[in-house]
Amino acid sequence: MGLIDEPELTGIRRIHTDTDTNELVLPQASIERLRRIAEWVVQPRPVMREWGLHRFIDGGLRALFRGPSGTGKSMAAAVIGREIDRPVYGVDLGAVVCKDIAETEKKLKRIFDAADAEGAILFFDEADALFGKRTEVKDSHDRYANQEISYLLRRLEPFEGLAILATNRRGDLDEEMITRLDGIVDFPMPDEAARESLWRKILGSVKLQQGDDIDAAALARAYELTGADIVRCARIAALLSASEGRALDMELLRHCAAERAAMRERPKD
Repeated sequence: MGLIDEPELTGIRRIHTDTDTNELVLPQASIERLRRIAEWVVQPRPVMREWGLHRFIDGGLRALFRGPSGTGKSMAAAVIGREIDRPVYGVDLGAVVCKDIAETEKKLKRIFDAADAEGAILFFDEADALFGKRTEVKDSHDRYANQEISYLLRRLEPFEGLAILATNRRGDLDEEMITRLDGIVDFPMPDEAARESLWRKILGSVKLQQGDDIDAAALARAYELTGADIVRCARIAALLSASEGRALDMELLRHCAAERAAMRERPKD
C-alpha cells in the first residue's frame, strides 16, 4: 500500500515528471546541490551508520527549496525521485494540520511512518509557516499553531528519508528551522538567458505546426515570466492555435505572454 492509499489521509499527492536534471533551467550551483541530494538518498543506511555520525544526529536529509512560486521547486523534487527511482509525495500542510493538536500529530506520524516504509521522498510545498518567527501567543489558536509547527520540526529529525520543504521566503528564517536543515537550494526568478532557454525547451516539445516567425529571444526579453508561466503561455497559445486552425505563431505567443505578465502585476491602489 502506497502513502496515497493510506485511509483517512488527505492532502497527499504523488508528484511525477518526465524531466531529468539536465533539462532543469537553474543556476549551476543549484543543479550541483540537487545532484548531491540525489547521491545522498541512494547511500545505504548501514553505511551512513558506519561513518559514526548517527551518534550526533539521527534521521535522514532535510533540504529547503527556496524561491518564488513557479520556479521549479516541485519539478526538481520529482526529478530527484525519477532519477533514483523513488516515489515523491507532495504534502499539503493545510490539509494535514487541524485544530486538534493530537489529531495533527497522529496524521503526521502516519505520513512519516508510511513514507519511511516505502522509501519515499516527502515534499512539503508552501511550508512558509515553518520558516517565520514563532507567533506571539495571544490566544489558543496561536498556541496550537506553534505546537503544530514545533511538532513537525521535531518529527523531521528521526525520519530516515529525504524531506524537502519549499518556501517562497528569501529571509526571515526561524533559527530552530535552520538548525534542522542540511542544505538550501535556491530557485531564483529566471533571468533573460534562462527565460530564452525555457521558451526554446518548452516550444520544442509542442507537437503543432509552428510559424517561422517565432523568436524565443524576443519573448524572453519582453516578458519577465517564470518557467511555470511560460508553460501556461505555451499551452494556451497551442489551444488557440488548434481552435483557430492556424500555426502556432509569434502573435499568439505574444498575446498569451502579455496576458500572463499582466496577471503578475500588482493592482494599483
